[in-house]
Amino acid sequence: MSRLALSALILTGALSFSQAGEHNGRFCFIGASDLADSSAPRFENYSAQPSEAGPTAKLDLSSNPIAKEYRTVIRKEMAKGANFAGHYRIAIWGCGSSCAQFAVVNLKTGRAITPKNVYTVSGVHLAADNFLPQNESQAWGFRFRRDSRLLVLVGTINEDDSNEGALYFVLKADSLVLAHRTTAARNTCQQEQD
Repeated sequence: MSRLALSALILTGALSFSQAGEHNGRFCFIGASDLADSSAPRFENYSAQPSEAGPTAKLDLSSNPIAKEYRTVIRKEMAKGANFAGHYRIAIWGCGSSCAQFAVVNLKTGRAITPKNVYTVSGVHLAADNFLPQNESQAWGFRFRRDSRLLVLVGTINEDDSNEGALYFVLKADSLVLAHRTTAARNTCQQEQD
């Protein structure tokens, strides 16, 4: 990364903290302890049988508007095979600084699935890498496993700071159903240094 790009990234982060963080010389971020919720679903409660690798269906462009708009990145992800709920692939791609979009694709039918009214997950204020560590995701705002139908989105939903926390979705009959919501406690704050 060039020095200019790195400087721009640091400046963007500093501006977002000063604009979106709390005033009075403090900024807050979401840590794992801010997401702790004993009533939240667990991966084990929604088991799925990993299926044998087989031929991947062609992406169904008519199944979801996102499938047609982001067909290239979704197709590339589909080629990597299942990573969720047995025979599904969670395809994740960037939509800006600390922003991600995604679709869940049924590799047997090619059908793309997205949760209702969830378009982006962002992590400007996210420092929770150790939240739900027993997962197989390599993306910062997503927690999932191949042997479970539970998908957890972590961060800010649709870039709305009032939607910070964790959303727990369960895959049921090719739909993502909201099962639980944890609002971030935002107890992890630091004083700004002059």
